[in-house]
Amino acid sequence: MKVIFFGSSSFSTIILEALISEGIEVPLVVTKAPKEKGRGRKKTPTPVGVFARDLSLNLIETDNPNSSWVENMIKDTKVDTFVLASYGAILKENIIKIARYPLNIHPSLLPKYRGAAPVARALMNGEKKTGFTIFLMNPEVDKGEIVMAKEVPIEPLEVRSELETRLFKEAREPILYILKEIERGVKLKTYLQNESEASYAPKIKKEECKIDWREKAVLVEGKVRGLSYTPGAFCIFRGKSLKLLRAKSLEGYKNDFSPGEIIEAKRGIIVKCGEGAIEVLELQLQGRNKMDAISFINGYHIKSGERLG
Repeated sequence: MKVIFFGSSSFSTIILEALISEGIEVPLVVTKAPKEKGRGRKKTPTPVGVFARDLSLNLIETDNPNSSWVENMIKDTKVDTFVLASYGAILKENIIKIARYPLNIHPSLLPKYRGAAPVARALMNGEKKTGFTIFLMNPEVDKGEIVMAKEVPIEPLEVRSELETRLFKEAREPILYILKEIERGVKLKTYLQNESEASYAPKIKKEECKIDWREKAVLVEGKVRGLSYTPGAFCIFRGKSLKLLRAKSLEGYKNDFSPGEIIEAKRGIIVKCGEGAIEVLELQLQGRNKMDAISFINGYHIKSGERLG
């Protein structure tokens, strides 16, 4: 069995590693171009780029997978099955039509949460369950016919990076099964998405990461969980950016504090919201390593009544 793989993130590598471990030949890997990162602005390859290089796989690094030279390289492989997982760019018709089976692994139960940030948006919206969908790509974003889908419950306090990792791990066995069926010559059974249930999960904007303490506690918790560990929901503490990495809402928390004020800073950090409060469990001050709440209280001598902006 041979497939062409499209992916970029650390979540993508979960699927690529599963393909290689199963003995599936991957004659071409397509990933996003290296990006400048850090203070030195050094160009850093994607996690998939690093993985592919380590295994000496044939690798294309590009932000435009729809260009004619990429199209020609794909055609030269004579491979008609694609697997895409967390690639970060949209494939157009000229590329999709090359494949008989252009499979995409999407971390939501389509047609819910189509788009770039399905896991983050699910958590931010307070969903109790999500899942993944394996579908056949077409030129419209995340609208292709579904091959299979699996519902997955969201664990209490689970953050985006943990949930997304778990979803792609859950998808390993199903994608391998589908590929084996293709290899056996079995015609895949598919079904159309129900457009009446469709919703969109747009890319996270920088301004969305700022915490608004006037919101309900459940919404603040959702934002913290949905944006953790990157880019991270943040507020201002003593003039510096403070990322909240894990938190839980405390509904019905009655007190005389105003939104953003620290109610308690002894056994934990409890902050007043517009309705209810949240307990901050893990956080990271600008330029520092992440810490649990108790370590942060002891290290910075946090006191009740201090305000988070």
